[in-house]
Amino acid sequence: MSGFKDANTHKDHRSRVRETFRKTGLDNQPDHNLLEFLLFYSIPRKDTNEIAHRLINTFGSLDGVFNATYERLLEVDGIGESSALLISSIPAICRRYVEAARAKKINLSEPEDARNFILTKYYGCKNEVFYLICLDATGNLINCCNLAEGNADSVVIDKRAVLETAFRNSADTVILAHNHPGGIAAPSKEDLLMTGEFTSIFKKVGIRLADHIIVGGNDAVSLAEIPKFSPYFL
Repeated sequence: MSGFKDANTHKDHRSRVRETFRKTGLDNQPDHNLLEFLLFYSIPRKDTNEIAHRLINTFGSLDGVFNATYERLLEVDGIGESSALLISSIPAICRRYVEAARAKKINLSEPEDARNFILTKYYGCKNEVFYLICLDATGNLINCCNLAEGNADSVVIDKRAVLETAFRNSADTVILAHNHPGGIAAPSKEDLLMTGEFTSIFKKVGIRLADHIIVGGNDAVSLAEIPKFSPYFL
């Protein structure tokens, strides 16, 4: 009998939480409440509030929870395969949402706009990823192509594939972008050598290299905006 009463109490609690969120929205809710609500959809009959607190305590913050790997999430008491998959999918879902919302006409002729655009591609990325951004003659986005993904320290870039991708997209102008996972948004010696090589490669085929953007955490640096590197992009 007590089990039936507990089930009813739990059901009533979830109904109250859903109604509160429906009326007031999610913006002003504390982080653990957002996780509690999310876990309703992967944990049908447990107190997800306690599990939500456990996740925050384990990973330190809401973004720490969402950036945790599937395997690390499974180590948290109360988190099963469905919950681990749901939580670890959030960064990719957010990226897709932002991209779709901005998918109308996007002009990236200004370095600031290009920086802001590419930052969304790296939400939750734990490995180094290389993108080629293809633009038309007026700076409008044609395509943003993920051409290589490595590990946390490096990525191997196929120069021929980069050039073929630019041709395939009929790019007038291109922007290179890669990230430093866990590092800072500053160019390394290798980054500058690569930029110089691509400047020469694209110049020979009549395509302009407009920028090389380096992302680190929530920051991004445009080499085209740094005077001593600007000759690469003339």
